[in-house]
Amino acid sequence: MNNEYLISITEEFVKHNLKRYDSGHDWWHIERVRRLARFINEKEKCADSFTLEIAVLLHDTADSKFAGDKIDQGYAMIKEFLETNGMSDIKDQVIEVIRNASFSKKNPTGNLNDPVLLILQDSDKLDAIGAIGVARAFNYGGFRNNAIYIPDEKPAGKSNSTIGHFYDKLLKLKDMMHTSTGRNIAEERHLYLEKFLEQFYKEWNF
Repeated sequence: MNNEYLISITEEFVKHNLKRYDSGHDWWHIERVRRLARFINEKEKCADSFTLEIAVLLHDTADSKFAGDKIDQGYAMIKEFLETNGMSDIKDQVIEVIRNASFSKKNPTGNLNDPVLLILQDSDKLDAIGAIGVARAFNYGGFRNNAIYIPDEKPAGKSNSTIGHFYDKLLKLKDMMHTSTGRNIAEERHLYLEKFLEQFYKEWNF
């Protein structure tokens, strides 16, 4: 089986498994992250393009926000998919990368300098900031029925409002980029977050 076919069947597998996710974590999120990852890798030239493509496509299939305590079943499903479709040679690397990719992952293990992991992390974080990041944040907040803003809330890692989430996570992402290409893109997107918050508070405190 050639790589083009393997990518095609992986796309179909992912589309099927993301149906229950909110629109901030849907197929279009995967597609945006894929475009970012391709761009970064074209500039950095440090990761195997096929392995990167497969890891990017599968990176949210076992997302803890949606899988909950069934996350191990998600990884087992990914493993079975890769083995069944002739990708056993990259199976362990892809699963390790996906396990370590999340912002919320505590105590990551394995090869934390894998270029596939570094590019995936940069690309995924970039989709969480800028105009798309703002849209995704409020979409997910609505999906979870979170408040837009709680004036006296003190963000401490797990806020109950979407504005609080900016301080818990989004404003930190610029300084977590691994690649120079990722850092360059993040600068502009981070600036947009700051401008958005400035306008938000101006209107809220009218």
